[in-house]
Amino acid sequence: MVRILILGGGFGGIRCALDLEKKLVKSRVEFEITLIDRKGYHLFNASIYEIASAYGIKRDLFAIELKKTVCIPYADIFEGKKINFIDAEITDVNLVTKKVTTRGGHNLDYDYLVFGIGGETTDFNIPGIREYAHKFKTLEDALFINQKLDELSVQFTEGNRTEPFSFLICGGGFTGIELAAELGCCTKVIKEKCRLRGRCSNITLFEAGQKILSMVTEKERNIIKKRLTKLGIIIMENSPIEEVGTNFIKLKNGYKLEGDLIIWTAGIKPNRFLSQIVSLSISPSGRIAVDDKLRMTGFENIFAIGDNIEFIDSKTQRSVPAMAYVAVDQGKIAAGNIFELIEKKLPKLKQYKPFYSIWIVSAGGKYAVAHLINGLTVKGFWGWLIKEIVDIRYFMSILPIHKAFKLYWEEFTIFVKND
Repeated sequence: MVRILILGGGFGGIRCALDLEKKLVKSRVEFEITLIDRKGYHLFNASIYEIASAYGIKRDLFAIELKKTVCIPYADIFEGKKINFIDAEITDVNLVTKKVTTRGGHNLDYDYLVFGIGGETTDFNIPGIREYAHKFKTLEDALFINQKLDELSVQFTEGNRTEPFSFLICGGGFTGIELAAELGCCTKVIKEKCRLRGRCSNITLFEAGQKILSMVTEKERNIIKKRLTKLGIIIMENSPIEEVGTNFIKLKNGYKLEGDLIIWTAGIKPNRFLSQIVSLSISPSGRIAVDDKLRMTGFENIFAIGDNIEFIDSKTQRSVPAMAYVAVDQGKIAAGNIFELIEKKLPKLKQYKPFYSIWIVSAGGKYAVAHLINGLTVKGFWGWLIKEIVDIRYFMSILPIHKAFKLYWEEFTIFVKND
């Protein structure tokens, strides 16, 4: 019996489990694949900005209708598959005895191990961020912002507020831009429903670097900036933050802005759990060091994928960015190489060649900018349509077709209301 443990059910972990199971069921090998995650669902976090801005949805106490648009139960993903799922928090990984321990005290043995536990938000040691800025990475983060929108709109309808509410969004990457743009669309809906004459919101996007989205072309950046400006978003580039308070942001140039809600979308750091594992190969950045086959340095039977690895692209000499489809590709490579090691006496492991030149950024409503193969840029409604196709293709890659379309329809009918 060959035992494979996959730690984390993100984009890479899911893909690794499904691909490996498909390969092994066709072989004569007895196997056991187990995926461990501390939640019972796979979070489609590419759409949590939609959760944050889904105004006017009748909510129950647990926000079930909103949650089911981005929370995909592992029971649905692994239905009919020879994959076990354990809902547990991992407390220890012993690389010598090949054991993983959960918070409940259970020990799980493995022959092959895959790290896919992801990263966490970094605050760059800026004073006040940990205490006062609201992080934007999890479902709970998005639901908090959604609740804040409801509370502010109630203040308008009840006549307790007349001045616009202010959102300060820190981070001019994909996440910050998508959130700012969708909030811009959402607040227009609030304005109409509350019958306000003037503006109901001021949304400011801060970027510490010289430009937002430093990896895109100037032409594409201008398209995105024009769209954000049209939605009423104030863009402040070259604006590094010095301090965050209860209701303000102070920039390094001394400029100070007040806001009703400060949202932090900037930066990812390695999961702090990695530093607790004895003998784990850690790079200077704190991530897991891997070779070109995605094996952890020094171990033939341990692989790592996703946000928790340090993989330097030989073409750019930079770390491969944390993107969903990049993690999916890594999951495929890890699954194929583990299968080779299990099945073949003389395994030929596949080299991981990173590809991340395609991207799509939503810019509020039915508008997106898509950078495709050969530098082709598609914007507006057609860019949005491409994004929708990408989403549904992903759902179909991990779910039965009927469940994939059901999930997409539930997502579409809720999120389109602010468009």
